[in-house]
Amino acid sequence: MVNNALGSQSNLSILLAQSVNNANQTSVSPSLLTGSDLQAINDLQTNAPKISDELLSQLNNHTIDEALASNQKVGDILQQQLTSLFTISSTPSTLNYKLSDEELALRTVISSQHEGLLKNENSTQLIERLNTSVKNIQGAYANTSDILSSLGQLGHEQKTFLASSQQRVERSLNPYMESLNRAKYEDDDNYLFELSVKTKEGDVINIIFNSSQGYDEETGEAVDGFSLSYEVNGDLSEAEHKALTQVLSGVGEMADEFFKVSENSFNPLIVPNQTDMSLDFLAGFNSEQLTGFDVSFSTTQNKDLDSKENTLDLSYSIDEASNQQALVFKAAGGQNDIDFALDMSTIGAKDTQQMQQYLASLDQSLEDSRVNSTKDDKESAFGRKGDEVMQQGFALFKGAFASMSSAAERYSNLESLADQQFNDGRAMVADLVDNMITNDSRYQGLGNKAPNTLGAGISKLADFDATFSYALDNGDYQPKSSIELSQATEQSQLGELSGVTQSKNVSSHFDYQYSRPDYYNKEESYNVGTAVKNKELVGLDQSHEVDVDTKMYAFNPQTNQYELQMAMQEQTVSKSDIRLIDDIWLEENENSYSMHKKERDESDDKQDDFIETNRHSHTKLVTLIGDLDKLAENKAVRREYLTNLSQVNFFMDKK
Repeated sequence: MVNNALGSQSNLSILLAQSVNNANQTSVSPSLLTGSDLQAINDLQTNAPKISDELLSQLNNHTIDEALASNQKVGDILQQQLTSLFTISSTPSTLNYKLSDEELALRTVISSQHEGLLKNENSTQLIERLNTSVKNIQGAYANTSDILSSLGQLGHEQKTFLASSQQRVERSLNPYMESLNRAKYEDDDNYLFELSVKTKEGDVINIIFNSSQGYDEETGEAVDGFSLSYEVNGDLSEAEHKALTQVLSGVGEMADEFFKVSENSFNPLIVPNQTDMSLDFLAGFNSEQLTGFDVSFSTTQNKDLDSKENTLDLSYSIDEASNQQALVFKAAGGQNDIDFALDMSTIGAKDTQQMQQYLASLDQSLEDSRVNSTKDDKESAFGRKGDEVMQQGFALFKGAFASMSSAAERYSNLESLADQQFNDGRAMVADLVDNMITNDSRYQGLGNKAPNTLGAGISKLADFDATFSYALDNGDYQPKSSIELSQATEQSQLGELSGVTQSKNVSSHFDYQYSRPDYYNKEESYNVGTAVKNKELVGLDQSHEVDVDTKMYAFNPQTNQYELQMAMQEQTVSKSDIRLIDDIWLEENENSYSMHKKERDESDDKQDDFIETNRHSHTKLVTLIGDLDKLAENKAVRREYLTNLSQVNFFMDKK
C-alpha cells in the first residue's frame, strides 16, 4: 500500500483516500439475515458429517498417506471444525453445492448473531458474540492442525493449505476482524510511517503517515483516524525529485513487508517472515543529489501477543568530505531485538571473490555465536522461532553490506580523482599479490591448521566496520549474539618502495547477558603487508590468527549459583614472510598452536576437582630458492642483494 503511493505529492493524496476507503468498510448487520440464509445454515448443520470415529478411522487406515496427500481430506476435517461452530439447528434439508471455507466461516458468525437476536441480547452482548465467533474460527484452524499433527500427517503441503485457507477466510471476515481488533485494542492499534530525506543542497523532505483504529466507549462505535503530512523545506529540482522517488520506492517496499508481517503476527499457521524486506536500493542511492535519509516504522497491532510494540528505525547517510557512508538499523518486536551498523568508505572496487569470502565468514561467525555454549547438540540457544527471526535480520544485514559495497564501487567510478588514486595503488598491488599466491609454484603460504575464512590476499572492496547483534529477552532467559567484521587499508611510500597494508578482522560473541555467566568468544584476524619496487612485488608478509575463549557453567541448586563446568582457551597462529629480490625467493613460514582446557571431574567423589589439558605445537621452515652460486661467487652481487633485502625489511618493519 505504501510503496504504490509514495511517488509524488498527488500520489500521497491518493494514499490517504485509499486508506480511508479501506477502513470505512461496514460490518454486515445481523438484521440482514434472510430466511434463505437461515435455511442454508440449518441444512449444512444437519447434513455435515461428524468429526469423529468414522473420519478418524478413514484417516488411520493403511492408505493414510494417499488420503492426506489430497487437500480434500484436510478440507473435510476443516469443514467439520467450522460446521461444529453453528449454534442453530432445525429440520434437515439438502444443499445443492458444497460451501467454501469462507462461506462456512461467514455463516457461523451470522448464525451466532441470529441466535443472539432471537434471545433479545443487547448490542454489547452481540459484540461479545462476534468476538467469540472470530476467535472460535481461529480455533477451528488450530484444532484441524492439532488433529493432523496427532496423526503425524501435518506436513508442508497441509500447513500451506491451511494457511492459505485461513488467509482467505480472514479477508472475507475483514469487517468483523476490524471490529474485534478495535474493541480489543481500543485506541492502541496504530501504524506509523515516518521518512525524512535530505538533499545535497540542504533541502529536507518530511513524510509522516499515521493510521489508528480505536473504539469509542461513549458511542459504542468504531473510530478510524488517519493523518498524512508531506513537507518540503526548499525547492526540489527535477534531478532531486527523481532521486527522491528512488528512495521512496525502496523504503515503500520495506514498509509493505514490515506491516504485512505485523498484520499476520497473530496467525499461528503463518510464520512471520521478513526475508522479503530488502536494502538493495542502497546500491543505487543517488549521492550526487541526496546526502541521506531516516525512516521509522511502528505498529502496536497484536500487542497482546508481543511484549512491546514492533518498531524499525533506519538511518543512511553519505559524507562527501570524508568519503564515508554510514547505516544504522534497529528493529524491536516482541522479545526480539536486532541491531546492526555499517560504516564504509565510498572508495572501492568490485571484488566478487572477496565478497563471497566475507559473506561466508559472516555465516560461519553467526553459526559460532548462535550455538548454545552449554550443549553439544549444536541447537540454537534462541529456540526455533527466535533463531528464524535472527536469521531473517542477518540476511538483511548481509544484503545491506553487499549493497553498500556496490554503492562504493559506483561512487568511485563517479569520482575520477578517487578512482585514479585507487587504481594506481591498491588495485595494482592486489593483482600482484594474487598472482604470487595463486600462480607462483614456489609459494608455500600460510599453514592450514585453521582455515583462513577471511580470504588471503588484498581485498579491493571499500574499507568498512560492520557490527550485528541479536538479543532475545525472555524474562530470566536472555541470550545475545553479536558479530563484528572489519577491513582497514593503508598505503605508504619510502624512496623507491611503495606498498599496501591491510587488516581483516571478524569476531563472534555469545552470552546470556544478565541471566548466566556462560560465554563464547572467537576472534579471527588476517594481516597482509607488501613492498613494491618498479611495479614488481618484492616483499609479502602475511599473518593469520584464530583465538577461541569459552566458558560453560551449570546451575547447582545446593549452592543456588552457577558453577564452572568447562573453560577453554585455544590459539592458532600462522605466519608467512616472502622476499623476492633479484629473482631469489626467500620464504619463512611459522605455525603454532596452543590449547588449555579445564573440565570439572564428573566422578562422584571428585566433583570439586578439575581435569586440565594442555597442548602446544610449533614449526618453522625457511626456504631459499634461486641462483645461489652468484651470491657465493660474486661479492658485489651479494652486497647488492643484501642491501636491497635490508631496505625491504626496513620498509616492511616500519609499516
